Amino acid sequence: MGTLLRSCRIKNGLYGAVLLAVTSCGGSEQASTPTPAADPQTAGSETVAVAPTTDPGAGQQPTTAPAAGGQASQTPAATPPPSTSGNGPADTASPWGGPESDTGQPLPVRREMNGSARTAYREGLEASRTGDDANAKTLFERALAADANAFKAAYNLGVLADRAGQTNKAQQYYRDALRIQPDYELAIQGMVNIFARSGSIHDAVAFVAPIAQRYERNLHVQAIYADVLTQADRMEEAESIARAALRRDERFVPAMLSLVKASLKRGRKELAESVLEQAAAVDPNNAELHFLQGKMAQEKGRLSNALTSYRRAVELRPDYAEARMALGIQYMAAGNYAQALSEFEQTSKLAPTLVAVHLNLGDAYRATKQWQNAKASFEKALRMKDDLAEAHFNLALMYMAAGAEFPGLTSLDAMQRALAEFNNYRRVMGPRLARGDASEAYVADVQRAIDRENKRIEREKAQAAREAERAARQKAAAEGAASGTEEEEYE
Repeated sequence: MGTLLRSCRIKNGLYGAVLLAVTSCGGSEQASTPTPAADPQTAGSETVAVAPTTDPGAGQQPTTAPAAGGQASQTPAATPPPSTSGNGPADTASPWGGPESDTGQPLPVRREMNGSARTAYREGLEASRTGDDANAKTLFERALAADANAFKAAYNLGVLADRAGQTNKAQQYYRDALRIQPDYELAIQGMVNIFARSGSIHDAVAFVAPIAQRYERNLHVQAIYADVLTQADRMEEAESIARAALRRDERFVPAMLSLVKASLKRGRKELAESVLEQAAAVDPNNAELHFLQGKMAQEKGRLSNALTSYRRAVELRPDYAEARMALGIQYMAAGNYAQALSEFEQTSKLAPTLVAVHLNLGDAYRATKQWQNAKASFEKALRMKDDLAEAHFNLALMYMAAGAEFPGLTSLDAMQRALAEFNNYRRVMGPRLARGDASEAYVADVQRAIDRENKRIEREKAQAAREAERAARQKAAAEGAASGTEEEEYE
């Protein structure tokens, strides 16, 4: 059992690496499912849900959606006035180059909803926050019917459809929102997420590029574009886009974080750390910033710092699915299985369409000996991605750990299922299976356990047969003795 527990921790660590790689795939953090979030352009206004993002189960991960809601200004974010010395001119230039705040066409006006639409919309937000998605959908539809220009209602209908796995319907709603408000960054991010989940990152680039080029004053769209370029391994272009956004507003943190992610993917860790420090000085309460700090700390083996950063990211943004997942992975590695389970359960509500969520949830259920829940989570992951080798591997570990404790199974049944799942894992891995893969040792261990169990069962059967034979002889002898006594009495 000690070997098994060690293997579980190793496997959890492997998933941690996979999921974090996924999260950094495009760079930004993205809320993976609809939940309230602050508006990217006018924080403090009403809130909206955040769209699901990419699928971590396939080895890729979400990028961040700009926060939701509010009205975006028609003009670029104001560039802070340069510092001055005495009566002279500004004494420092932007580290990103000359300002470009006046270039590019003005952004389209973002119209407020009418009163009836706004009332229904706000009620829909509240319903979504309480988990009543059916009522939220009805209310968002009512808002859109009351005001055909209610682009945020259309976007939120897309989020609800995306959360429910209705990808085509979600895309239609996102496109509806963009038809009304063609530079709406959240709808753009929602479309990008769908492309990324399907592995069509080049389609995502093709989708975002013309919008970003047309609305270059929308800095959130520029950050999304930079992140998508990073996902497409076009880091030099991503950095150029991020720097251009920073020439408009050198304190625009999303563009700084885009630069961090592009730098990390290029292996420029010192530059990434430097820019991250600048971003922290501007906005120390940015959730994605803390998430990236956690990732970088984890890569350096500073697990306590990573845990602190992930926890802070979740505190700042409770709907931050990737941060919760990373936090849960850290708890698993530390043996805090109950806390890990809590984080993964929350993540499964935030990101129900992401395969990795169910893999990690299954791991936590297995670690807390909730065998049937673990099995259900792994099988759900397989229904979502039928060639997911890791799910077979983890099912095998679960059957090994459960043994006869799994309801309705004997120890032999559990071992045989474990062997079948390890073989499924090896079959799915195919040529990707490395020499000396851990499954080889497990298969040998399980086969020996099965052989021992079969021998034990045979011994018990033989013993039972001997005892039954002895009992039969004793009974026959007793009956014979009784019969002899009756004959003597008769005589």
